[in-house]
Amino acid sequence: MSLNIAAGAYARDIYVKLGGGNVNIASDGDMILAANNAGAVQIGRSANLNIAGANVSVNGRTFALPVKITSSGLLKFNGRSYRGAFVVTQKAGLLNALDLELYLRGVLPAEVGAAWPMEALRAQAIISRTYVLRQSINNRANKGYDVVDTDSDQVYKGADVETAKTNQAVASTAGEIVAYRGELAFTPFHSDSGGYTARNADVWGKSFPYLEGVPEAVEYKSPVSSWSVKISRSHIAKSIGGNLGSIIEVRVTETDAGGRAIGITVVGTKGRKTMKANNFRLAVGARLLKSTMLTPYASGTKSSSNNKNNNNKAKAVKMPELNMPQEQMLAQMTAAGVFTSAEMIDMLTNPERQNYYYKVGLERSANGKNIKPVPTVRQMPSFGGMSGGFSIAADGEDFIFYGKGWGHGVGLSQWGCQAMAQQGWTAEKILTHYYPGTNITGYR
Repeated sequence: MSLNIAAGAYARDIYVKLGGGNVNIASDGDMILAANNAGAVQIGRSANLNIAGANVSVNGRTFALPVKITSSGLLKFNGRSYRGAFVVTQKAGLLNALDLELYLRGVLPAEVGAAWPMEALRAQAIISRTYVLRQSINNRANKGYDVVDTDSDQVYKGADVETAKTNQAVASTAGEIVAYRGELAFTPFHSDSGGYTARNADVWGKSFPYLEGVPEAVEYKSPVSSWSVKISRSHIAKSIGGNLGSIIEVRVTETDAGGRAIGITVVGTKGRKTMKANNFRLAVGARLLKSTMLTPYASGTKSSSNNKNNNNKAKAVKMPELNMPQEQMLAQMTAAGVFTSAEMIDMLTNPERQNYYYKVGLERSANGKNIKPVPTVRQMPSFGGMSGGFSIAADGEDFIFYGKGWGHGVGLSQWGCQAMAQQGWTAEKILTHYYPGTNITGYR
């Protein structure tokens, strides 16, 4: 769809899906329900809504959907307060309908927090505005709503979380969006890239010129700069499907320019399955496997306790190390072309394997200083029949994943954004770094 930003063609009301079925709502003021078949009806300060088919029952009275509920005070649902109105539809259930700028006031504190530098907050306001407008264009007609209130889109917690500083960030950027060649840009964001953002094509399949991945401009540390987590073989087998049998190996088979995994192959006793790393992450649990910026070894990692899916207590495990003469020998053999760099890393992090020791024979000179490969008599295939990349460390019935960052990795890194703002970067400069080739403009 071609969008003319200058024409101001975007609706400024946002519809957020909150729930469905049987829900309870309340307000500090008297609530008014407006329905096509009943006009305006007072429903008091609390009401039970039972949504069934094309109707909704409210405190024992039935109304044809859709209905709109307003109040002189804030509306309440599921322990949160909301501005605007509640709209109930057959297609989408309970929605919070409100002005775009008011919606953003409930997003910013939930996504980044008032303690962050103002330019980081302003950058978040601009991309959150752009994101929800683009979702509105794509979703409203077929889904009946624009966004949900979780990180499946962007976190929205209503009026209770608003702060003066985050409200100021919203107000100071009112109407500003990220554009690419006159159209709304796709502006995904995540918590921490782990040092290099991901290509949209590698994560979600579609290529955008401004989402090709960029290195972080400023060095920073976040609570998820490094982590490790255990995931059981059985949990992986169950999660990814394919009837692979018992899982033997999980291998990163392809990485991008920043070192992020983009391809993972899982080998079982009955077969193997290769999939996008992001799809693997989603399958085993995106909160369990925090990101696809995986590393073959622990490097000052801290253990992660976020491993509820398989009831295994996560902990950092120190990888076994080869002694110095072995390391020097492997380095010499790699330089001589016997092993690839990826194989050398794999050997250093998985010295218990036997396949490499049979890959070549060694012939030493009399003084023991010169090493050269000679044809081997016994050749063992690499574990699982794969070569290249690196294998995820194994520990009994579990695999230990070491990684950096949190999230899908595409677009703006919130912790990177914070660090740049602390170094004096403006919101506009931050956004052109994470979305190169775009520009900031107004949609009104």
